[in-house]
Amino acid sequence: MNKQRPGKGIGWCDFTWNPVKGLCPVGCWYCYARAMYKRFKLPPEREFILNNSDYIDDYSNKLKLASGTKVFICSTFEIFHPSVKKEWRDIIFLIIEKNPDIIFQILTKMPENIDRPMPDNVWLGVSVTGEDEILDIFTLDALRDTKAKVKFVSYEPMLDWIGWPMFNFDWLIIGRLTGYGHKNDPPRYRLEKLIKEAAENNVPIFLKNNLKEIWGGKLIQEFPNASL
Repeated sequence: MNKQRPGKGIGWCDFTWNPVKGLCPVGCWYCYARAMYKRFKLPPEREFILNNSDYIDDYSNKLKLASGTKVFICSTFEIFHPSVKKEWRDIIFLIIEKNPDIIFQILTKMPENIDRPMPDNVWLGVSVTGEDEILDIFTLDALRDTKAKVKFVSYEPMLDWIGWPMFNFDWLIIGRLTGYGHKNDPPRYRLEKLIKEAAENNVPIFLKNNLKEIWGGKLIQEFPNASL
């Protein structure tokens, strides 16, 4: 697992865990993981690192993290992509279920492919950007239909406005596009509008650190009030 440092990395998790390696086939043009694979010339072939059953039990038994630790699963690969075998997900969810005191965060662009109800220690989220509003609406509707104790929306990168309510979920994360200059930065008034609507609907909101220059003041970085 990789530890997230304050002010660095993803920000809303404590650790990232990537049991599926390789170049993500979704192919988002802004994907930081694809840029990382290209920069460091990493092998693009898909690989699952938990195939050995002895290792699975050993890994689960040694996963000694404090209760409430937040672990983001598959931060560099779409866990519900058809190329990820169901038996791979079975193993991942087995480890999740063996560690009920840890919060496992799953973020997907393909909620229509979710093949199971989520354990109570999973926070399930979808990623939207505003670049394709019809697709974003479909994605939000699909999340609404899933079974999970905590459902959240990651509005990152925030490329355009989404005229669709995101406040009947449990958490909203917002971030800007990085690595491409500032031409796609969201205007501050749109952040203000989202924050106002979130407050009116009692939805915690998390502004990522990459919004600090746009926001200007102390960033709002709230989390769902969800007990394990």
